[in-house]
Amino acid sequence: MEKKKIKMIQLEEENFKVDSSGWKQIDTKRKIHFLESPARDIWEYVDGVPDELVNQQLFTWSAAMRETEKAGKKMPTDEEWDILTAGGKNLNLKKVFSGTRGIDTNFYDLGTSLSCWSSSVSGGNAWSRYLGSGRAIVRRYMDNQAYGFSVRCIKD
Repeated sequence: MEKKKIKMIQLEEENFKVDSSGWKQIDTKRKIHFLESPARDIWEYVDGVPDELVNQQLFTWSAAMRETEKAGKKMPTDEEWDILTAGGKNLNLKKVFSGTRGIDTNFYDLGTSLSCWSSSVSGGNAWSRYLGSGRAIVRRYMDNQAYGFSVRCIKD
């Protein structure tokens, strides 16, 4: 019987980020200050959030695909995320619980959750991974591509 080779995959330590020079600053009623890309599909925290979230960016799925490709980077596929989190294991990397941006334009779970896109789609949705700050297990979800999530790329 032939042994199946397990592909070795590692993620970059930090969340993916693009140059935000010249982006518009927006202030919310909740006193969260952020920058918004001209295409209105990437957001970067500026103030009104925990210090570790300042400069973190959230991307729609299409923005994540576009920007990682431009940078010569690759987001993990759904299958690669399965390998990275085999058995529901926690990821051994620097975690910044940057929360999410909903399609209603509000920010949620700042400092308490990390949601990351995969490069895999299913219908009009895309696969993602979710980790709550008080949880030990990474969960798999299919989400609306308009949500704002963090992006982790595969290490070269």
